[in-house]
Amino acid sequence: MALGVIIEELNQNVIGKRLGQNLYNPTGNLLLRKGVEISPRYFEFFVGRGYRSIFLLSNEPDRGLSSVHYNSDKLLATAPYLLKRVFRKLKLEESVNAAQARGELLSLAESILVHVRNTLRVPPKIMELKRAEDYLYQHSVNVAVHSILIGQKLDFHDKKLLTLAISALLHDFGMMFVDDAIVNKTTRLEEAEFEQVKEHTTKGFTHLVRNCFFDGMITIASVQHHERYDGHGYPKSLEGESIHEYSRIIALTDFFDAWTSDRPHRRLNSVEHAMEFIRANQSTIFDPTLAARFVETFG
Repeated sequence: MALGVIIEELNQNVIGKRLGQNLYNPTGNLLLRKGVEISPRYFEFFVGRGYRSIFLLSNEPDRGLSSVHYNSDKLLATAPYLLKRVFRKLKLEESVNAAQARGELLSLAESILVHVRNTLRVPPKIMELKRAEDYLYQHSVNVAVHSILIGQKLDFHDKKLLTLAISALLHDFGMMFVDDAIVNKTTRLEEAEFEQVKEHTTKGFTHLVRNCFFDGMITIASVQHHERYDGHGYPKSLEGESIHEYSRIIALTDFFDAWTSDRPHRRLNSVEHAMEFIRANQSTIFDPTLAARFVETFG
């Protein structure tokens, strides 16, 4: 029986243990193979790449978790780098770059949609571990994957799934306009700093519509994904179904991936903890019908 996979904090204790995932470079070439022993040199490599946690092979039998690592797939290992290139072009405010970026974004979303349809037979139980410098892009790709899975459960047709995927990929584009010192801060944000973070919703939406010529359906989640079902979210304090369906889905998938990821100010939380939070906040933060479907799918 194959060995299972566990997540461990990245420290000296992982040296001598075996890697629990394949790692690829931005072009999809294999860097390190699953099962390789972690040497001091490999440990320094992980530290240098900005990892705070790492997948290791355990001595326990596989419970079906190791088969659903995102990083084991070349497409989803390279997708964050492709999205990073798209975001940089979109930020330049030049029509030629924006047109190229829209085409590349559509191609990336189509590839992810095909991957989810053909490869992910069951929802992932372990999330991809993220590098500090590429968190935004890895997070956005994961949110797109999770959103597609929920859209499939809701019987969305292909065109609607594709629009949802693009909307998910763009939902945090506005973070490109937030100061890196705030994004990477390891302590609690001051009130003024949090207000700057909150502006990523309106800044991202405005830039995508005015300068990149995306339509409202694709960009709606960029401005609405922090609205709450009970009307206490931001930036507009929208309530219930006045929040677009895409935005209500992405509010769930955005929270889920962020909560189960290492961040500068905290370690990752377990999937089980994330599910408990979603159950406890149905009808307040999250759409109760979508939250129930999410827990049914991922729980």
